[in-house]
Amino acid sequence: MESKSCVLIKKKVDFVNFSSLKLDSIFDFNNKSVKSYSWAKDIYLPISLFSNPYLSAFETIVRYLKETTGLSYREISKLLNRNERTIWGTYNSSKKKMNSSLNTENNDDSLFIPDVMFTERSLSVLENLIEYLKDNFNLRYCKIASLLNRNDRTIWTVYKRAKRKRESVKNEM
Repeated sequence: MESKSCVLIKKKVDFVNFSSLKLDSIFDFNNKSVKSYSWAKDIYLPISLFSNPYLSAFETIVRYLKETTGLSYREISKLLNRNERTIWGTYNSSKKKMNSSLNTENNDDSLFIPDVMFTERSLSVLENLIEYLKDNFNLRYCKIASLLNRNDRTIWTVYKRAKRKRESVKNEM
């Protein structure tokens, strides 16, 4: 087994170095440490979360942050730049749609999405996600569609809509 080393968390001056651990267990440690340590920066969401056919992308994020990391509604609302009542309503809606817990196993170890991608309100959560995958990882529409369990024409439409929104915001300035 190949040894992976990752500098993940900066605490004061020293770095914590993890070696010989699977990448998903490192991110899992980071996600659970957010509750206890204010110095942990980002939460990384595995891309496999978004392939859930029952929940929207936003419901999936809220449910993951609430159940897996143990964050409160207030902490999630600050993290995602949303109203606390919106987070509460979204979480309860997701519980009604799907009683079982989320599948947090990541089938593709290379793709983790930082939570800061979803703080921007000018685009929808799905638009932010697809734009991030397309622009940063240079994935094809069909690959994104298979990762998100969506139709590739839907992915193309959402990506083009996001680009059109960005262009209109740029032109207004």
